Amino acid sequence: MFILAILWLSLFIVELLRGISSTEEIIIYCIWAVFILEFLLKFFLAPRKKDFLKNNVITLVALIIPAFRVLRIFYAFRVLSSVRIITSTNIIRALTSGKRFFTSLKEAQGPQPTPEMNVGFLIATGKDSNADQIEKLAKQIANLSKEKLVTATSIPWYFDMADKVKLDNDNPRSASDFLDRASLKMAEGPYDMVCVITDVPLMSSRNTIQEGLSSEVTRAMVISTKEFINTKRRKNSRKLDSLEVQMNIAKLFLHLTGHILGLKHRTAGNSKIMRVFSYVENTGEIPSFTAAEKEYLKKYSGKMPDRELKNGNFVETFIFHILMTFRHPGKFFKPLLRNWAVLLPLSLPNLATAAVAPALILIFTAEIWDVGLGMANGTAAFFAIISIMFASFYLVRVQNLFLPMKEKRILTEHLAVANSVIYVSVFLACIGLFVMVGGLMMIIAIYVFPADLITTWPTLNKPEVTLADKIRLAVFISTVGVTTGALAGGLENKTLIQELTLFKNKT
Repeated sequence: MFILAILWLSLFIVELLRGISSTEEIIIYCIWAVFILEFLLKFFLAPRKKDFLKNNVITLVALIIPAFRVLRIFYAFRVLSSVRIITSTNIIRALTSGKRFFTSLKEAQGPQPTPEMNVGFLIATGKDSNADQIEKLAKQIANLSKEKLVTATSIPWYFDMADKVKLDNDNPRSASDFLDRASLKMAEGPYDMVCVITDVPLMSSRNTIQEGLSSEVTRAMVISTKEFINTKRRKNSRKLDSLEVQMNIAKLFLHLTGHILGLKHRTAGNSKIMRVFSYVENTGEIPSFTAAEKEYLKKYSGKMPDRELKNGNFVETFIFHILMTFRHPGKFFKPLLRNWAVLLPLSLPNLATAAVAPALILIFTAEIWDVGLGMANGTAAFFAIISIMFASFYLVRVQNLFLPMKEKRILTEHLAVANSVIYVSVFLACIGLFVMVGGLMMIIAIYVFPADLITTWPTLNKPEVTLADKIRLAVFISTVGVTTGALAGGLENKTLIQELTLFKNKT
């Protein structure tokens, strides 16, 4: 119904601008018939039919207005439409078409969930570590933080032990290493937020040790206890079960939760939670959010619980991704501006090599010059767009970058936004690869090949090779390079994509 509403509104706009054909008019009638059937079905199922009619007066009007087209009652108004005067019928149809669209838009997003937050703790311990001790720490964090969060947001907060994971070794991990399991637990829970607590070192994308990292997009955070029990000399001088350590970890948990909910770092003012985190010795209490931070969190509390798509098919899942992305535009664009995805091929040597190597061979082949110079500009642009779209979709699907990785029955709205960010980041990376290969081919075509050598080729029937011809040739070769890069090179480090895209570099 949401797709039909978009088509219905689009045809109405087309009719205002240029008029519609007989085929388009038949489509309008078919959609209209489906709308009527839907309304009658809802009316039949409604327990209080008078209240249903009272609450859907505009929808009923929207179903009646198209009948004017069939009866041709307002045929005379077509004279007015030819001089760009909007008739009363068009005004009513515009209002009803918009009402139908926004109603379908609201229904497609699903119902607003109950205003409450469900947090899952995922315990990830090293090879010889004690998972029970970390689990006790997680419960203590929940006890110390719950009152602060309830007071700040004015909604209930619930905490649960989602899962325990035994790591193969005690080597440092990046936050994205835990993301697959965290997102799966978020979908299975379902949880509105997942906190991973581990006792192995945590590395940022810039290879610096961090106490914790959070992702506002996925609503996942990772806290490492390693930095809390180590002093500056890297000796285990603190105990994990001491109240001081637990209060500092709880403070970090509140700090990262604030980031996930939209609060920013504070370098000035009286905020003690959202300042850049640092361990406080001999602390006796956990600080609270400031009045301004509480005001923001209370306003945002209605959006805190995640909407969910349950058992959605391909079309429903695709629409859900689009709607949730438009619902959180800030969380979609901020990572894209931060991660510089167009430069990502420079960090993926396999992808770059698989794209550049065949391009270097093709640029020195006479046949590719014949094809490229004889190709129309529109054809070259079409192949460029198709190659970039294919490469990005192939990389995302083959590398299984979408979250959660395993089959799921529930998709939360923030995981949908994260998937959109991941795909667009890979898409921008493919554009960056295309520009890199195309630029290299342009340099070779301009500065390596002498102009008289090119024009003397027997198969080339052009008296002069212009700059536009060389650009078209570089574009065509770059399309081949991007395709081979995706097929042969791939993403040798998929966690790098998720790390750069979803997690910030600092606590």
